[in-house]
Amino acid sequence: MTVKYDGLMYERVYNIFKNKIECGIIPAGTKLPSRGDLCQEFGTSEKTIRRVLTMLEENGLIETQQRKRPVVSAQQNAGHQTTTLALEKIDTSVTDEVIKTGVLLCYPLIKNGISLCEQEDFEIPRKIMENMKVEEPEDFWRLSKQLWRFFVARNGNDLSLRLVESLGLADLKPLQDNRQIRARYYGQLQEFLGIIERGEEPERVQFDDMSGIYGFTYGSRPAFQAPSESTVILGRKHLEKLLKRAEVRYSAVYMDLLGLIAVGRYQPGDKLPTHKELQEIYRVSVDTTVKALQILQEWGVVRAVRGNGIFVEMDITDLKKIEIPSHLIACHVRRYLDTLELLCLTVEGVAACAAEHATAEDIKELETHIDELWNVNYLYERTPAILLQFITDHVKMDTLSAIYTLLQQNFRIGRSIPALVNTKKIALNCEIHDQCLKAVALLAEGKRREFSEQIARLFTNIYSLVAGACKRLDYYEAAVEIYDGKSLWK
Repeated sequence: MTVKYDGLMYERVYNIFKNKIECGIIPAGTKLPSRGDLCQEFGTSEKTIRRVLTMLEENGLIETQQRKRPVVSAQQNAGHQTTTLALEKIDTSVTDEVIKTGVLLCYPLIKNGISLCEQEDFEIPRKIMENMKVEEPEDFWRLSKQLWRFFVARNGNDLSLRLVESLGLADLKPLQDNRQIRARYYGQLQEFLGIIERGEEPERVQFDDMSGIYGFTYGSRPAFQAPSESTVILGRKHLEKLLKRAEVRYSAVYMDLLGLIAVGRYQPGDKLPTHKELQEIYRVSVDTTVKALQILQEWGVVRAVRGNGIFVEMDITDLKKIEIPSHLIACHVRRYLDTLELLCLTVEGVAACAAEHATAEDIKELETHIDELWNVNYLYERTPAILLQFITDHVKMDTLSAIYTLLQQNFRIGRSIPALVNTKKIALNCEIHDQCLKAVALLAEGKRREFSEQIARLFTNIYSLVAGACKRLDYYEAAVEIYDGKSLWK
């Protein structure tokens, strides 16, 4: 198994074990493999494995004894996070929008995950359900969330899984609960699994309205408990902090600079920002900017003049002649593809939300902006990015907006790969532009549903085109190898 992506190796290995233990796939009392075997299985160092085992022990998931292999704990500390919550401090409007965001993201991901399942894959959710005991409420609801998490993870998209988990919805605990509710819900889950195993539509199962458990039935107070440090409680600022946890690598800096040169923001002869200015722009250390600019100098893209600065040497035509080793951009290509896939699955519902808040004046400004950047100040095909920005600005839910702001930033990766950028209005660019104009026209006519459907078709088309181009450029295989999608759910 290869795991390289933005997340640190020890975090990923820890989460794999944590999820397997909490789901009961690795039962209590099970001895873990030796450290040597674990190093070989995950392709990592003993130092990393030791750190993982320490984290598992600290969180009550395993027990260790000197000179013996670790054993899965029989008394797992399910409350290792801060679970004491003063309900009066909960911002119910924040909580409400986090749950709405969860629905908009999770439903299409779950449905797509179901469609990807082979018959043998259903062994995992079946195993989870075997461990769900209606007499044990805390484990019952925890495992229920793990069941739904499996179908999100089945997409094999690390970015999707991270964003869903950052919402903190798995931390929710119902205040209203009894055996009858759990038994009825369990029966519905059994019916649901039977239907999807037969390849029938999951919508055939009618689940009870769960708002009595996770809704707002105490006046202005929510009907659930959650850790006080959860996104459900703290809202957008906490979510943004979680989303920024990924390490900023020097490759992100040189790829963005490469993109700005490719689209003509910096022309041959132009002076780039100083190291200090670049550190402020990208919020990185001097070592990071030095490494990034060294790469660009090695490729001949820029030239350093001692005591004078760093100057651009190439334009888009020259950039396309550079043979960039695939491993140097594979991480960015994978993030770009993951982002496009996530947009394909979720943008329809998000666009529908944005359409509700778009005024006639907003739409007119959008039309003007698109026209200006296409007919007056054209650099490269930017219309889809403008539409994505418009949707992000108009969803009017801070949590969802924070997530789509990240996707919007990732969408810009496309301009950082010279071979994917075309500064001329070729037929393909014009076709995508026309699809965008059609979406805007539908919105202007008040056809919100048709608008959101057109937006979904647009980004599905872009994803297909980009994936095809990456395959032709021999970027795709290296990008796919950045991490093993199966490790997220198997």
